Formats: sequence, structure tokens, C-alpha cells
Amino acid sequence: MALSLLLALAATAAWPASCPANGAPLPTAAERQALAPVVILRCFLPAAEVAAIAGSIGHDPQASLTDPAYDSGKQNPDGSLRPPLDGDEIAALIDMHSVLDLDMSDGAVIRKYVPNSDIGGYLYGRTVISSNGKLIVVTTNTVRGFVGLERNTLGLDAGQTIAAVGLDYETGERGQFTDATKSPFHRQVSREVQEHGLHVLRHVMSAAGAGAALIPLGKDLEDAVAALAPGLAGRSFEMNRKGASNPYTGLGISDEIGLLVLQDETREYPLHLNEEDVMTTPTPLAAGDQLLRRDLRGKDTLIAVYAAVTAGDGTVTDAWQLSPDLSAADAAYYQHLVDRAAAHVKAAGGGAADSGDKAQIPLDASKYML
Repeated sequence: MALSLLLALAATAAWPASCPANGAPLPTAAERQALAPVVILRCFLPAAEVAAIAGSIGHDPQASLTDPAYDSGKQNPDGSLRPPLDGDEIAALIDMHSVLDLDMSDGAVIRKYVPNSDIGGYLYGRTVISSNGKLIVVTTNTVRGFVGLERNTLGLDAGQTIAAVGLDYETGERGQFTDATKSPFHRQVSREVQEHGLHVLRHVMSAAGAGAALIPLGKDLEDAVAALAPGLAGRSFEMNRKGASNPYTGLGISDEIGLLVLQDETREYPLHLNEEDVMTTPTPLAAGDQLLRRDLRGKDTLIAVYAAVTAGDGTVTDAWQLSPDLSAADAAYYQHLVDRAAAHVKAAGGGAADSGDKAQIPLDASKYML
């Protein structure tokens, strides 16, 4: 109730000039978009609640589920059972989302990290997927699946980013984001990312897009939202975890499952508190959106911009344009990816995207991870 009152006061002249929890200067809406989530939480929530949120990682938010289909989701990678969330943790997590969800709004900037194998299809504007045993050509002009506000990964390097947003959900020896290690319970930054970087779509949200970005919560948390945070009504949905090695937590926080720092098998990345969202309805790319590449030092390079392009017949369409500042080697690399995507589309039938676009194909939890 106290948190709800504080948040209500935020929209009035009675709102204080300092953070209620620690007395620091109260950040503006614009400043919040560039602050690490934990800084915002410390502004509004007492230290004990922030500690409870961090301590909830590894706990089971769907303990009340009796469906055996989710039994594996109640386990850690080593097969041990995750402890259920206690009442204090549930309350703290819902308070966290009450604070952080306010910033998923019209004009907010989100990032969607994508496998390097998909980059050619994004730049080309079409790609090929398999559905019910058939190859289908689909457009790639939307943002879908798991996303997060840009602030969640600001200042992180490529490896820290992979850990922070749970991109280690791969089980093969080699992956797009992570590769196997000697330990069956750990992953390491992939050779692919080490060689070609980590790519991300940077998208400016519309009001409709922000409204479609909902917080995925396990059953016990989702059931508690209505009673503890009526202001979050319609801002979350039930999504339960499957698979012991799935870094999806059901807490509304993304988390890695023990990602190692490059080849060092003694150090793991620390937790970066954040709020994850799922685009329950894919949102169209917007003019000015960017494709960026992040390296192992944390440097972002602009690869392409989504912009209006005028064809010879005068028609105007939005398409990706490679940055003129790319090196000759980089430009050749991305053009190769585009050419390869075009060849795949042509081999699958070419022409316009099939009416059964990927947006209309049901997605399971694992596919949301991509």
C-alpha cells in the first residue's frame, strides 16, 4: 500500500524532490531511461526489499503448479529442486515491477538481441522458417519475443550482456551466443560472438508497442498481482518455465544459468537486476531503428538504420540501410549475409512473404528466447 501511494504521488505536485528510500535526487522520466534498474529500485524500495529481489533468483515462482509438463521447470540445471518463493519475496518482486514497468511507455527505447545467423534475414527484410515441415518465406519487419529496456544492458560488454539477458539457452557444443564448457552446467561466450560480436535491434516503442510488452510471470507471482498491485493489471501474463537448463526465471527477471567469463572457468558473471518483457503482439519496426554490434569490450558499432527508401518508380518503403561509416571489410561481411539470406528466400519460393507470417505462428517458450 505504501508503494502504491508513492507511485500515485509521482503524478502530482506533491511528489517529493528526492528518492523516498535513500534521499538521492529523484530522477526524471528521461533520466530513468538511462539508469541501471537497481539504481531506480534503491530510490523507491528499502534495502531489505532490493536484497529480497536479488535473493529470489533461483527460486520457483510456479511451485503450486501440478501439471507434470512443468516439473522440469521446477528444477535447477543439476536436477535439484528450486525452493518456492516466500511471501516476502513475492511482495518484493511485485513492488519491483510496479516501479520498473512505469518506464515501458511510448517513446521508450528497447533492445532485442538476435542471433548472428538471423542478421542477413533482418537486413534483407525476409527470411525462411520451417512450419509443420514446410519452408515459409516471412517478413522480418517486426520486433517480437523477449525484449528489454535499453537501460538493462547499458555499460555492459558482450559477455555481460549475454549473461544479463539469459541468452545462454543453448545446449549444443557450439551456439550463437554460448558454447559448451567442460562442465555440463556451464556455458561460455561463443566463438561466434568473440569473432563477429553480439547484434541487437534498437527500437523506439510506440504506445501500441509498449502496451503489448507484458511481464512474463510464473503462476504464483501472476496470481498475486491482482491482490498486491492492482496498478499492474493487464501488464503481466502467466508464463511458466519448462526445462531445468532454461534461464527463463518466471520472476519477470532474466538470468543466466552459470555463464563463464570467456575461457576462465573460475569466474561467473554477476547478476544484473532487470525487468524482462515479452512482445505478446509483434510491433513493427520504426524509421530510425538501429542494428548495433557490441564487442567484448562493450563498444557498440552502428551497422544499419531502418529508413525510408524511394524506389525508381517513386514508391517509398522502409528498409535497412548499412552505415556509410562501416569499414570495407564490415560492409563486405554484411553484404555477404544479405546475399545468403536472399538465396535462401529464392530457394524457398521467393516472392512476397507468405500470408502465414511468423507473427501468426504460435510460439512456445523456447522460441521466445530467440
